[in-house]
Amino acid sequence: MGSGDLTDVERPKIGDDIYQHPHRPQLPVMDPQDGMPRAISPLSMEDSKAPSLDPETFVCMAQDEEFVIRDYWGDILVRVHAFLVRRKLSEDGSEDWLAPLTQEQHKAAGEPIALTGGKDFLYGVEPLRPQCQHYKRVMTDFENTDSKGVERVCTAQRTDSGEFLSLRDQRVYACEHRSPRDFVSEERLRKFDERAMALAKKPDEEWDGEAALAALSPGKTP
Repeated sequence: MGSGDLTDVERPKIGDDIYQHPHRPQLPVMDPQDGMPRAISPLSMEDSKAPSLDPETFVCMAQDEEFVIRDYWGDILVRVHAFLVRRKLSEDGSEDWLAPLTQEQHKAAGEPIALTGGKDFLYGVEPLRPQCQHYKRVMTDFENTDSKGVERVCTAQRTDSGEFLSLRDQRVYACEHRSPRDFVSEERLRKFDERAMALAKKPDEEWDGEAALAALSPGKTP
């Protein structure tokens, strides 16, 4: 390598895969019309949109469209629609969810802890998936306008500077930091690792250059 190559600022460098990734904004380019630098974005408007907030793809959130009673093994015995559920706050700040059950549901639930509510018995239920205890939100003004934004962080993880890890609006498909645990998302992690290990064990196919050239030549077969 000649000495002139070392002064070339455009030469390939370690980290180019990260810093020149198409999803990372690049340096401004010169506008040919006026010769002035002009900022460009490699992303389209569609790319810049935040993903839709969905409990299915954001496991930190609760799934509370329905509530359940589970057995000792975690299997669901009874399902109750959310509009039947009442929220009860305890003196220590914790909360419980209570719901009336039909006779059929009562038989399926066995003998859970029940509280008297007038003529009805209210049974302790829980969200289909409770919110993670490490998931915290803060709502503030967005850039001093009437619009508001929500900052989402994971208090189980910290950055190098000691700040809580910001989740922004990205999708979180699975997490082993979650409390309480979500076995559905943990199964996703297990299957992902299984596929990764299977690919690692797959032998690399040796590329035959002569056969590839022969295949490109008309009238010849490798």
